Amino acid sequence: MSYLSESFLWHLLYTFWQWLEGAWRQSFVGCQASRFLAWLSRKWEGSFLVHLFYDESRLSRLWPESMLRRIIDLVLNLPLYVIQWIYKLLRRPFDESVFATLAFEIGKEAFVAASWFIAIILCIPYKYWNNAYSVLLFAFVLCLIFLGSMNDLKVRLSTRDFGPYLPFFFFAVVAAVPLSDYPNLSGRYLIYHIACILVVVTLVNAVSNSAQLLRLGGGLGLGILAAAGYGIYQGVVIGVDVNPSYVDLSVNADMPGRVYSYFENPNALGELLLLGLPILVALIFTSRRWWGKLAALVVFGIGAICMAMTLSRASWVGLAAAAFIYVFLWNRKLIPLGIVVAIAAIPVLPDFVLNRILTITNMSDTSTSSRFPQYEAAIKLLANDPLTGAGLGADAVRQAVKMNGYYQGTAPFVHAHNTLMQIWAETGIVGLLSFCGSVIWTMKETARAVKTTEDQTARHMAIGGTVAILGAMVCGLADYLWTYPRIMFVFWFVFGLTLAAIKVCKLERDRV
Repeated sequence: MSYLSESFLWHLLYTFWQWLEGAWRQSFVGCQASRFLAWLSRKWEGSFLVHLFYDESRLSRLWPESMLRRIIDLVLNLPLYVIQWIYKLLRRPFDESVFATLAFEIGKEAFVAASWFIAIILCIPYKYWNNAYSVLLFAFVLCLIFLGSMNDLKVRLSTRDFGPYLPFFFFAVVAAVPLSDYPNLSGRYLIYHIACILVVVTLVNAVSNSAQLLRLGGGLGLGILAAAGYGIYQGVVIGVDVNPSYVDLSVNADMPGRVYSYFENPNALGELLLLGLPILVALIFTSRRWWGKLAALVVFGIGAICMAMTLSRASWVGLAAAAFIYVFLWNRKLIPLGIVVAIAAIPVLPDFVLNRILTITNMSDTSTSSRFPQYEAAIKLLANDPLTGAGLGADAVRQAVKMNGYYQGTAPFVHAHNTLMQIWAETGIVGLLSFCGSVIWTMKETARAVKTTEDQTARHMAIGGTVAILGAMVCGLADYLWTYPRIMFVFWFVFGLTLAAIKVCKLERDRV
């Protein structure tokens, strides 16, 4: 009876899914789709693209043993060398101290602190938020990692699992301040990026197994629950007035107000949900207890409803792309079923969602047409200075556009409304190429890990993180993801979580 009460809900959902999948396989459309997909898979497996997608590049093979990586690791470990030297000098007092032993054990649980901190970061309302919080909290996590490694002289922090491109992007970010056309404007943005560097370093080095990945995903899910739950409460109970700066009333006359929760902008909330929902899908598949799966499913449902209420079109398109890539990496045989389910869901979507989707290509919508003068201004800036750009931060780019008269639009120029162009404008060509290289490297490593690992938790967390990043990149074609430093921080949290999941996949593969 205990087992039945603990597993009934999950068993019911699983049974329904099996019935749906069986009905699909036995249907005429399902049979024809399976035959077509089998033919496509045979063509795909022997194609040039599959080798390009899955094969490890020469640069990737050289990175772990490269001199550059060794130098970076040496600098990264300098504080650890110092405290381990202190431990060796005072080994006996440390070993005999109850408090020192407790501190070392606490340090080994740095991932627990990271999971709570990401939840706290996502729960702080915009008016109380300070970007220094993310720096301080994850600097503390790094200190915990150092503390936990103090009495283990073999432990070292490493950038081995970063890949060969990400360090170059971080170098480009730092170099973009002194190379900026307006160093005073760029300086404060470096603090935001330092928080992002810290979160990647800490997550990759704090995680060593699947249970820790689940804990970090749960922390992110808790933050999503708070943000999305309040967003629904805001839209249903409090009510949101239609803001003309967010919605063109001439083509969106019957649209409700766009919810933004306790963030400043509905697009920011949409981008947060875009980054978090794929991680929740991974938690649904991999949580160890039935109540964990149910909790992840409930939070995913709340997040999906809130995503619809943001009316954030770019985030919707990004989430659709993320869903397709998730199914492709997980089980390509389900792609036709997913397409049928998606089409069948269209008639039951709320009218305001369908109407909002129809405005995506409507050039009469000023929120769409106003982007093109901003794209044009960014292109002019990049054509004038393609190597270094204007300097780190939106302020430097905005000032360069203003001083050179590149912008001819009517709405204020805030940023390039395209993530890749904005990164190029801020960090130069090295920043753009290294960032793109990092995303592509992560995608390839995930694809390889998915094929070789038996650890389903690490596998799904790697897939979830990768599709969240790729979905964000699709969204970033029409918006700048990092307008708000907190969203930029969440992006890099997901990136670090993805690298950590790939690391666990490799560790599990090597143990076999």
